[in-house]
Amino acid sequence: MMNLVDVTNSYARQINKELRLSPAHFIKVYSLGNSIVVHKKKAKTHEIVISNKLRPITDDELNFVLEHLLGDLRKDATISKSGKVVEIEVTSN
Repeated sequence: MMNLVDVTNSYARQINKELRLSPAHFIKVYSLGNSIVVHKKKAKTHEIVISNKLRPITDDELNFVLEHLLGDLRKDATISKSGKVVEIEVTSN
């Protein structure tokens, strides 16, 4: 069973810097087994990056993240896969 574990506090220094220097107003970091999921929100845009240093991201992991972090917005998501990294972007109204 997959589970997203919020590990944002472990990245507090990097997140504070990113929030100061970018238009993002929300950043969360999750652990999904050996994969790391970073979810950023800017004005009307969600950006999610899933990465794993050891292996490619599975379709099951991708679908799990889409369902849990985007819900109904998942149908409008643009997904880019590149080996061990998946980038997801969606613009909400």
